[in-house]
Amino acid sequence: MKQYISRAALAAGALFMAFGAMSPKAIAYGSSSCPTENIDGWFPHSQTPEPDNANFDSSTICNFHEWSWQMFLWLTQEWNGKPRFLNFASPYELIGIQTRGVLMPRMTKGNKAESFDEFLQAGTDGIFVDLNGNPVYYSQYLDDTFVGFMEKNDLTNPEAVRAFDANTPFPIGSLELKASWRIVEDGEDMSKFFTMDGSVYGLANKGGKIVIDRTNIRQVKLALVGFHIGGIVKGHPEMIWATFEQVDNAPNVPADFTPNTVISDEDFTFYHAGTPFSGCNVNYAQSPQLKLDEATQKLSPVTQACRMYEFGNSAKNDPRVQKSVETNDLNVSDMNKAVMPRLAAEGDVWANYREVGAIWFRPTDALKPGMNLATDFAPDGSQLLIGSLKLSNATIETFTQVQSTMNNCFRCHNTEQVLPPSPKYKPLKAMNLNISHAFQNIYFWSQEQAAGDNQD
Repeated sequence: MKQYISRAALAAGALFMAFGAMSPKAIAYGSSSCPTENIDGWFPHSQTPEPDNANFDSSTICNFHEWSWQMFLWLTQEWNGKPRFLNFASPYELIGIQTRGVLMPRMTKGNKAESFDEFLQAGTDGIFVDLNGNPVYYSQYLDDTFVGFMEKNDLTNPEAVRAFDANTPFPIGSLELKASWRIVEDGEDMSKFFTMDGSVYGLANKGGKIVIDRTNIRQVKLALVGFHIGGIVKGHPEMIWATFEQVDNAPNVPADFTPNTVISDEDFTFYHAGTPFSGCNVNYAQSPQLKLDEATQKLSPVTQACRMYEFGNSAKNDPRVQKSVETNDLNVSDMNKAVMPRLAAEGDVWANYREVGAIWFRPTDALKPGMNLATDFAPDGSQLLIGSLKLSNATIETFTQVQSTMNNCFRCHNTEQVLPPSPKYKPLKAMNLNISHAFQNIYFWSQEQAAGDNQD
């Protein structure tokens, strides 16, 4: 399989050509604190109800972070003997590719659709190597609402996609999820992590590159370290994009740092104490330095991960968004302080995970086909994106946290036309469904299958 590259970003003056008139309804900033009594009905964790997506209230920033935490709790609630999200389908299953059970390391984040659990080309454009020398692995899941919508409208059929109304969004309740996992070594204390047994593809040296070895399926124990949630609620067909991390992943970079600033004097899961900023988030796969020992399946050098923005926002912002940024960061902090102790009191492993942040559109029902979301503002200068405007997960977007073209979810998730790499495949027209990379992948994978070009 191959990656599919979106149309190049438009010049600033031509952004949002298809945006149209802004919806007049935009959320207020709300209080600087979240009313934490609203979470009482979420506990015990075993009884957390699903958020009311159909009646979602967009009036305050706090409501979006309440939704994010409640959705995280519902998704991690035990169901059929495992967290609910592990019962969901993968994009592969929609078109009959049976590889969900084997996870693969992620390549560098790009402004294009890409599989969340597939190594899509024979290269090493950003493998995240943990401190034990193992690559971090990834998986993707789609809920029943997403899957049912695809099946009802025959949207695994490229011809049906091309005939589909470009203005139609995914239905309320649709979820697109992504998880990051590290391999557990013998003797490691995993009491603060959710773990599961799983299988991953090994790696091999070939033609001067490090590639996936599909003949080497390794049985390992995996620990969840990161979790992305993209979900549709009333008024927000663009999805609320929220991300969570295990609390010990990486240190936060201070606002006033230099290349020589030591980020922390403590060890983290993906950071050695005493590492300066210059040693953080270095993508060794872009140089000859990255090496693989095939016998041990260890990579070197390792990646030292640092989180650039604690709640997905920098200290310096455009004045037009500053008030919302301040409210957002306080609200995320409030929710973490309210929920995590409740989980800890239950002895729940999920008490060791926290929300980093979330991002969404400030106006309601503003998604249109052809939107390039390269800025935080609409053509009239009003605020379009709100929440955590530089949202990244230290285990999923390790190398792109400061790249302005890829430093939040909407920089890569847009509704533009998507061009294929080969003229024998037809492009994906600009449409609202393109906000989902899973949808984009399924469109092109189906064409690959029909042409007999896929590797499965």
